[in-house]
Amino acid sequence: MVRPQKEGLDYFPIDIDIHEDDKLTVPIGKYGMQGFGIIIRIMAQIYKNSYFYPWTEKEQYALSSKVNVDINLINEIVNECAKWGFFHENLLSNHKILTSRGFQKRYIEAANRRKSITMIDQYVLIDLAKKSEEITIFEVDVNGNEVNVYIKPIKCNVMNTVSTQSKVKESKVKNKDLKTLSRQPKTYAEDSAPYMMAIYLHGRIMKFAESISKGHLVRDAKMQKWADSCRKMLEIDKRDRAEARAVIDWATSDPFWQQNILSPDKLREKYEELTIKMSATKKSASTSSNDRHYEKNREAAKKIMEAEARERIRDQANLLENQQPV
Repeated sequence: MVRPQKEGLDYFPIDIDIHEDDKLTVPIGKYGMQGFGIIIRIMAQIYKNSYFYPWTEKEQYALSSKVNVDINLINEIVNECAKWGFFHENLLSNHKILTSRGFQKRYIEAANRRKSITMIDQYVLIDLAKKSEEITIFEVDVNGNEVNVYIKPIKCNVMNTVSTQSKVKESKVKNKDLKTLSRQPKTYAEDSAPYMMAIYLHGRIMKFAESISKGHLVRDAKMQKWADSCRKMLEIDKRDRAEARAVIDWATSDPFWQQNILSPDKLREKYEELTIKMSATKKSASTSSNDRHYEKNREAAKKIMEAEARERIRDQANLLENQQPV
């Protein structure tokens, strides 16, 4: 596989209201213009590299030396940005890289004049099949082995008068495209964890859709594509399978979320929010149950105490009666 000679960008766009980004409100509020300047410098490093930037001890000390800022402060700013979603927290923690869905989308948009780009599957956070409408994308593993290829559709306007030389060139291009297209995308066995997770999610969504007579809208899901999204959830995001199943059960039962979680991509996007809301709901239900149990026990104890009080009054009355002189 031939990789493009240049991966990084020569320039990158910055929105004029970037300082008002919700994901940067707290980092800028805590670290001021110094923090904002460091964030911009890191953005430049990301786009200079491509769509991600390694964040090992080497890069940390290199940046610290260039901007003359203590390495601990730089890491505090980076971690705060990851906490609020400006950088992808799981990829930073598990793979020591700085990236996000936004960085990846803007990188592809800026590189769309190139013939192709290469992206590492463990780092991908976006739908490459959709983005291949803009540029051909080679998906590889961390060792550089190709695992998938997404071909940009070829648009051509063939004129009635085409020279022999043009026809020869067109034939070569078509043969090259056919060779590329012959590469099979990654497939998942039906007993693999990602595929089984995709089947389970689809079954839960189908159950809800059929309950409102809309099953035909979600029946024909592309399960291999769903399985690939589930693999990224398990491998890249490091989600626990048991927890993921619990989140699926809760989300597809909740009156609000069962109308919104209709694909593994949406589940992956909202996973953190769903997990927090699920835990909060269960805790609230548990607290209510404990309160009811306490109230029930309190009423029972009250009745016992009242019965005991009545018994003591009777005993005292009988004692007084027996003590009266004959």
